[in-house]
Amino acid sequence: MFRGDHPELGRAVGRALSLARELGHPRTGSEHLLLALADLTGHGDALRAAVREAPVDGAGAAADRETLAVLGVDLGDLLDVVDRLPAREPLLPLGAREARERCARADPPLGLDAQAALAASLRLALARREREHRREHLALALVALDPGVAWLLATARVDRAALLADLATRFPPPRRNPLLRAERRLGHGARHRDLVRRYERTTGREVVSALAVPALILG
Repeated sequence: MFRGDHPELGRAVGRALSLARELGHPRTGSEHLLLALADLTGHGDALRAAVREAPVDGAGAAADRETLAVLGVDLGDLLDVVDRLPAREPLLPLGAREARERCARADPPLGLDAQAALAASLRLALARREREHRREHLALALVALDPGVAWLLATARVDRAALLADLATRFPPPRRNPLLRAERRLGHGARHRDLVRRYERTTGREVVSALAVPALILG
């Protein structure tokens, strides 16, 4: 039976909010979530320095600007408007009441990238047939999917692929019995597509590596 969020996950989100406030940032983004998980991902000092280099509208916006600058496109203040657009569908699955309440009372407010990462990590936990939604699911989702985190890691000179491989090795899906593994494998394609689609629809950004998601689900 799925037991919901592990208390350590809530404390990690609280730590991300505190970090955003300490740094004087007006929003809590995916970069703050990753920094709050530095004990899992390592590179705390380098990540903090990279977070300080991010613009006020977030690491995701920095990644967008770098991508579009190649095409000669300058979005200016439009990215801030995009970040505050309402979602077209619930970000979190039905029953994730605590997570939705946490998003609603966040200060500074959670950006859409942070909300999408939390939702993706919960869906990852469910797809893996875990018993709880834990910090490692958030770390895996952030490193595997989020363009802002990819920008942050590149700025901090951290090898994203190596970090993802390390996390996947340390936190594999449960292997409780053959029936569980078979059931997880049968539905992994649809769950993978749903996880990626919802993330991209919420943020308006393409995930960094959709190919990484099936491996995180199946082990």
